[in-house]
Amino acid sequence: MRTEPMAPKRLAGLKKVQVVAGEKVELSCRINRGCPAAEVHWYRSGKICKMFSEIDNSDKYEMTSDADRRSLIIAVSEVTDSATYRCEAVNKYGKVRTECRLVVLRMFVSLLALVFSIFTGVVCSPFVCLCVRMITCEPLEISSRNFQCIT
Repeated sequence: MRTEPMAPKRLAGLKKVQVVAGEKVELSCRINRGCPAAEVHWYRSGKICKMFSEIDNSDKYEMTSDADRRSLIIAVSEVTDSATYRCEAVNKYGKVRTECRLVVLRMFVSLLALVFSIFTGVVCSPFVCLCVRMITCEPLEISSRNFQCIT
């Protein structure tokens, strides 16, 4: 049986992830590797993640591949892991890529949100959202649609 040459194809892209420091993170996408099988690489902030390939199944990072699913797992996230991550597959017939933003929040932001919700009965507030945006350096847009409060 002969397989036709084919460029890799993205089936499902990476999605933005926001976690609290210390949590496990799994960045996953689905990429058909094509024929011949494409090489798959992970990038962090535009730079190839040599540490992920050199430290296969290390204590902190793990890359997994199951059929078309590609995953990068960070066992214990740290604030310094916040970055834009990209998964790229390349063979001689083409290239496909997908990227997402990982935001790792400091623990006290989550505690602040919890304490605020206990005392006010509000799960999310403009104050808590403002603190999160300042700490993560996310762009700050003030409008009523940014805040969804549940009482």
